[in-house]
Amino acid sequence: MVGASIDVLFVCTAGRCRSPIAAAVLDAYAPRAGSPLRGRAGALVGAHGSVPPVGITVMRERGLELGGHRSLPVTAGSVGSAALVLGMEREHVRAVVGEHPDAWVKTFTLKDFVRRAEKAAVRGRHQRFTDWLEHVGEGRTREDVAGESPEDDIVDPYGQRASVWREVVDELDDLIRRMIPTVK
Repeated sequence: MVGASIDVLFVCTAGRCRSPIAAAVLDAYAPRAGSPLRGRAGALVGAHGSVPPVGITVMRERGLELGGHRSLPVTAGSVGSAALVLGMEREHVRAVVGEHPDAWVKTFTLKDFVRRAEKAAVRGRHQRFTDWLEHVGEGRTREDVAGESPEDDIVDPYGQRASVWREVVDELDDLIRRMIPTVK
């Protein structure tokens, strides 16, 4: 591992589908790539559940285990300790920033962050993460965080067939793989 860990808090509605998948994928790939990124999952509501059986099965097909995952709420402490907060929908970003206004500079949808990070220079090995993140978010305003952007949303697979879960896992897998090389 290179340097200290960079804690990424993935946020979704109940913390039972998208955010634990994203955290598991990040934690599987980041160490192999020598990336300091480490994932955690958080729920905005109903943080008392586990990943549905179909989700556990789909993740096991990829060699990732979510059977022991239990949903945890997004708290002031979890947001405060995260270097980066990534929502699965714009609604999640608005909720986090609404509760924790100072977190807006480090809170993005996953899709928006990946787009911005790919356009920014790769973080230098000795560059502070907060300085690089400021560059990634350059030109972004509080209104941008609060705005609507359905193309930034990742479909919630809860209650859906395995094929929908696989599509969501594929999308998250692609986004996480694209994100990792931007942070050295």
